[in-house]
Amino acid sequence: MNFFINKAMGIGNSGVEHAQFYRAKLFDSINLPYKYVFTGLVKELSEAMEHWELKQSQVIDIWEFFTFGKKIIETGMVKKNERSDKIFKDNSETHRIVQTLTSTGMLIREHIEKSPNPKDNNLLLVSRYKIEIFDFETGKRKIMFNEYRHPRRGRILENIHVYDFEGENLFFKNEVLFQRYFFECLDERFSEKNTFILDRGEEPEVALFHHKYLDCNLIEVIHADHLGDREILSAPMWNNYYEYLLTHIDAADRVVVSTELQREDFLVDFPNKDEKFVTIPVGGIRDKEYSVIDCSKFKKKPTRFMTASRLASEKHINIAIKAFVSMHEDYPDIIFDIYGQGTEEGKLQQTITELQANDYICLKGHSNNLEEVYKKYDVFISASYSEGFGLTYIEALDAGLPIVTFKARFGAMELIKNGENGYLRDFSRQDEEFSTHQLALGIQEILKRYYPKLKKSTITSVEQFQDHVIAEKWRRMLDGL
Repeated sequence: MNFFINKAMGIGNSGVEHAQFYRAKLFDSINLPYKYVFTGLVKELSEAMEHWELKQSQVIDIWEFFTFGKKIIETGMVKKNERSDKIFKDNSETHRIVQTLTSTGMLIREHIEKSPNPKDNNLLLVSRYKIEIFDFETGKRKIMFNEYRHPRRGRILENIHVYDFEGENLFFKNEVLFQRYFFECLDERFSEKNTFILDRGEEPEVALFHHKYLDCNLIEVIHADHLGDREILSAPMWNNYYEYLLTHIDAADRVVVSTELQREDFLVDFPNKDEKFVTIPVGGIRDKEYSVIDCSKFKKKPTRFMTASRLASEKHINIAIKAFVSMHEDYPDIIFDIYGQGTEEGKLQQTITELQANDYICLKGHSNNLEEVYKKYDVFISASYSEGFGLTYIEALDAGLPIVTFKARFGAMELIKNGENGYLRDFSRQDEEFSTHQLALGIQEILKRYYPKLKKSTITSVEQFQDHVIAEKWRRMLDGL
């Protein structure tokens, strides 16, 4: 069995989840078995699965597993009721217990406490300190653990009690031991040599890398730039999310990257491990026959611009908005639509309003069918400073949308060729005004270019990323383990 290991998924997902969805489609096409495995406590997991059309039998959730037993490996998560939430407050109107009944019948009770704020003694912090999980049908408590906020590592789980799991009471000092036992159970259930494909989370890395008994394959998938800095060649500063892997590189059988550029960059630091690093894109395009393209059918000038991503600060969508506004006076017919949802939505709308751009820049919200959305537009804009691959890039290019973005590691630099299927511009992490001006120049280049020819070359630029090509890369790698 091939296990896709991730912390969580939701209605609005990151590129990691979409990469998993894409991999699942490839595995289906070549008859490779797989299961999604989630290790984070997600109250709306069942609703997210329904939204993204994941079958119950495709998913194993660690919390459902320990609440309802090993049978969920076979049955999957079964919807039993409607989700509901309830809050219990004390006399000061402070939340003391937050209770959630999930649609699969887990009753989650979060206990809240007040504690001193280490940054300001005059303030108190309100945070979770203990969580209990019950089987709602039986009323039995199945899991209890403590949670605290670590100054560097975020929220940490400890003292995890599991009650009456297949007739046994279990105790795990920390989350790594909890997950290790879980992975042992999965490995035992599927008797062949299993493959754990790690997409997100340091805890599963620690749990699996140092396991003494499991005879399994371990594959780590890189979804972003693995470096924070390489100013000193002999002392690279790793991206925090990949530091554990890269300081224990021998524990992984293979490390999958999306681009040849990133693979070459890894080999700078690991020159004797050529076989360990494998290039397999995390996204691709549907198989199709490429015929002669008639440019006369294309519009002469692009007017409809779009972007699609999480509305998060690291996507720098505010820069794209400002760059577009700076071009609008000279090109009044152009419009810019922004698809996605996230924490920056309010700030972005405020920016649009302050720049008096509501007539031609619009937040369109989340779309679950971007493939159809792309067909309505002429150009894709991205202001991201870093994309390991860029799933929306490959989708936009396949739809014939040239891309204007920054010369960022690694996806943009590998997928986009200046003047052929878009334009790459320089950027500065320290100077937002410089980055805004550069992106505006990229938009201007697109507007001045003979668009039909650019669109034609864009459509044919991604032929090597067809599904069957990428599926075969996965098959060859797995067969070679």
